[in-house]
Amino acid sequence: MQLSSDGVARQPSSPTAPHCSLVIATLHDDGELALCLASLAKQQDAPPFEVIVVDQNDDDRLVEVVSRFAGHLDIRHERVAFRSATRARNLGARLARGIWLGFPDDDCQLLADALGEVQRISDDPLTSVITGQTIDETGAPNVLRWKQEATEFSRRTMFSCVTEATLFVRRELFLRTGGFDERFGPGALFPAAEGIDLMNRLFDHMAGQKACYSPRIKMQHPSKIPPWNAWAAGRFHSYAIGDGALIAKNPQPHMLNWGLRTLISAFIQLFTLEGWRSAAFAARILGLLRGFAAFHLASWRK
Repeated sequence: MQLSSDGVARQPSSPTAPHCSLVIATLHDDGELALCLASLAKQQDAPPFEVIVVDQNDDDRLVEVVSRFAGHLDIRHERVAFRSATRARNLGARLARGIWLGFPDDDCQLLADALGEVQRISDDPLTSVITGQTIDETGAPNVLRWKQEATEFSRRTMFSCVTEATLFVRRELFLRTGGFDERFGPGALFPAAEGIDLMNRLFDHMAGQKACYSPRIKMQHPSKIPPWNAWAAGRFHSYAIGDGALIAKNPQPHMLNWGLRTLISAFIQLFTLEGWRSAAFAARILGLLRGFAAFHLASWRK
């Protein structure tokens, strides 16, 4: 990377394919994308990478944001007329030139050494999937109960190692697997669980290859819960619909075990009787059941 006079890293031009393509699906941006792109412009010891912004807005709000970073990043602004995060990511993956794909959320900020760590791990030719963790503004892990040690992971252990925002996968493997299931994710019938569903299918095509998790790959992601309120309960319900559909789609032992543990945990939290917190876990239980039933109903209607 080269530093400009304003102290921002400039991505060197390269006639060869970039090492990594970062596909960012975005909608209703309120300034978060600029922070995300700024974090990418400040990556240290990173391999050549490109950024593909798949813009689902129906106005020009991102034109200035993207043009602001055009001198610092190899960036492409792809505007679309649909609203679906997974469809946007799949489109970006098809446009990508990189050997690896990543799918950071538009409200994530990658710590400065994140892509350098991805490159270090990817030097092993047997590694086909790499994941990292999300942290809050204080540096504490959030979103999942992430493992705190670097590890290879499997279907059984992936639930504490994977979200779509922290996932990096070889593009050839992603395309061979079929990409994200567009029935899952924000804007879809089942509005969550797209990352775990993809990872579960990637394993079908990874004989002799490795999936590696490193807590050194960090992305700052806002913690939206707590506070516990009606919005939090609605979010728990919405995400649980995706989880329930995921279990219905993949009734494998590791998935059923995860679903059972999720239900038991939600029931325990429900009976703490702590106002909106308890209500949120009740909403999660109902969402799991609703998603499970809705997936089967949608399948029967085909």
